[in-house]
Amino acid sequence: MNKDFITRQLSDKFDISCLNDMQNVVIETWQVSKNNIVLYSPTGSGKTLAFTVPILLEIQERCFATQVVIIEPTRELVLQTTEVLKKLAPSIKVTSCYGGHNSHDERHSLSQIPVIVVATPGRLLDHIERETLITNTVSTLVLDEFDKSLELGFAEDMRRVICCLSSTVRMLMTSATIIKRVPDYIDISHFMTINFLQHDTHSRITTWQVNCGDENRLTCLINLMMSLPDEKTIVFTNTRDTAHFVYRQLIKAGITSGLYIGTLEQSEREKVLAMFKNGSLLVLVSSDLGGRGIDISDIKHIIHYEQPLTREIFTHRNGRTARVNATGEVYVIVDQEDVAPFIKIDGQYSLANTENRNMKQPTKATIRISAGKKEKISRGDIVGYLLHNCHPLDACEIAGIDIFDHYTLVGLPVDKAEEIVKTISPFKLKKQKVKSMVVSFRPKFI
Repeated sequence: MNKDFITRQLSDKFDISCLNDMQNVVIETWQVSKNNIVLYSPTGSGKTLAFTVPILLEIQERCFATQVVIIEPTRELVLQTTEVLKKLAPSIKVTSCYGGHNSHDERHSLSQIPVIVVATPGRLLDHIERETLITNTVSTLVLDEFDKSLELGFAEDMRRVICCLSSTVRMLMTSATIIKRVPDYIDISHFMTINFLQHDTHSRITTWQVNCGDENRLTCLINLMMSLPDEKTIVFTNTRDTAHFVYRQLIKAGITSGLYIGTLEQSEREKVLAMFKNGSLLVLVSSDLGGRGIDISDIKHIIHYEQPLTREIFTHRNGRTARVNATGEVYVIVDQEDVAPFIKIDGQYSLANTENRNMKQPTKATIRISAGKKEKISRGDIVGYLLHNCHPLDACEIAGIDIFDHYTLVGLPVDKAEEIVKTISPFKLKKQKVKSMVVSFRPKFI
């Protein structure tokens, strides 16, 4: 692809005038050395652009064959990487494959040969073995967040996939932590290592210790949250059960929250992340699943309801804030136990000042429109549909648009959302009759 075009896309779609040092080093190394690469760089430093830009620069646009496979450990990372690629190169066919949604749609998409496939290991292997994905033309393989794939138990799937990709010429692996054990099926001795972990985000993060004193941990958490400004906050727990418990208690306390754990259905996970992203939810309670699967630029506060079990988990949780050049605040709630030795505390946070009692009530609401990617709906279609049929509604009031296979979620002013749904109900979207409704987040098992 043309470098000038990608530069314009970075400016227009991401508001990026220049790439950072890490990204430039990776791009130059990939272009000049022709070696395989292992990239170590902190969470939130921009690794996705670091590997998508150089592979797009090498794409043969007139060669209608699958040239690149990108393996991600989670469905959320598959969707995020796919979105980046489609913004950078809208003319390139990119297909995403992951568990939890209709595999028939994937097979149909793969029948129109994609140039790039982004997938989780298990679903990718399934398509290779069913021969719905032909891999003999693949020349580049990216293993993003490779350490997490091994941690989640994908080692056997990864081995079988890599064995099938015999035509692969080059590989690029990324990780936010040093990979301590590399499987035998990858000969890392032939890789060039680029290590930016020393350029960590600690200088942009302030870590506070929050002592519970005579209060129980939950009361301490609620008082802490009510003392913070109304900004996006993630509360991390060590288990799904604890996350579920904390979520329910915050709802009872009047704090509008979302829940993000592995037992949620895929559609629920998609919905809660979209609502958190567009501001319909300001608080997300998460297990450590969210330590890798959430890439939202304006998260300000990370609360460790329970201390993480390892340094790596602590690093990935904190990586949800202070993305790229932003700053963030981290709070470690301490009951009777000592602070873990790998946690560096910058100061003590006092809960004495809680007069403001911020209840984290969002100013946005989310509506669901029953048409998505498979109905050929674009963001421009949604914006035009809303602005043409809703008066008064300004484009700047549309907080976010997330388009899924067969539906779209849109963030709108909370005081206008119900009226907007009523107003647009008689009108068609791209000559299609659609249904719209204001949605709330309530898991099916609550």
